[in-house]
Amino acid sequence: MNLFGTDTLIIEQPWGPGRHLFGTRYQVRAYTGHDVPVAAATDRRGLGPVRKLLRTTGFSGRTTFDLVVSHHGQPLLLIRKGPGRPPVQVSRPDGTPVGALHRESHTHFALLDPSGGRICYFGDAAGFTRGAIAKRDGRRVRRDVLHLRPGTPEPVRTLAIAVGLAFDVVRGKGTAHTGGGGFDLPAA
Repeated sequence: MNLFGTDTLIIEQPWGPGRHLFGTRYQVRAYTGHDVPVAAATDRRGLGPVRKLLRTTGFSGRTTFDLVVSHHGQPLLLIRKGPGRPPVQVSRPDGTPVGALHRESHTHFALLDPSGGRICYFGDAAGFTRGAIAKRDGRRVRRDVLHLRPGTPEPVRTLAIAVGLAFDVVRGKGTAHTGGGGFDLPAA
């Protein structure tokens, strides 16, 4: 089973006081519904002092993000967001565009083709449950669950996976967990 061959992804990111107050690097890990690791999404480059400082504030979601989704060091996808709130670009490791992700409202994310035309909304292709706090290897994580509709075609499938892996970037929060709504709290 690989990242693109499963319909359920468990997506986890570190959760705790240090992460909330000082976390500047975006990092998530993805597992199949059977707990098999299939990918990690992390910042590709160093942040620099200004971006690092901004990412500790409520302005984190307005900073640039350049994420690589990989498995065992092998790049699978690139996810890029420029400053402000432009669409988030998704491409293959060789730079071939897959499409883009655009937040149209608080709850609606459009999946766009490479030319910027809307294919569908994220909710048409997947269900997403956010924020249960759990433990993995003795550490607390925020555990999100992405359920792709079986048979979802490409590029919709890849774009929906990108939304799940970069959810906080796409929704405009970045690494800021304290701005605009308080801390992420346990869902249960």
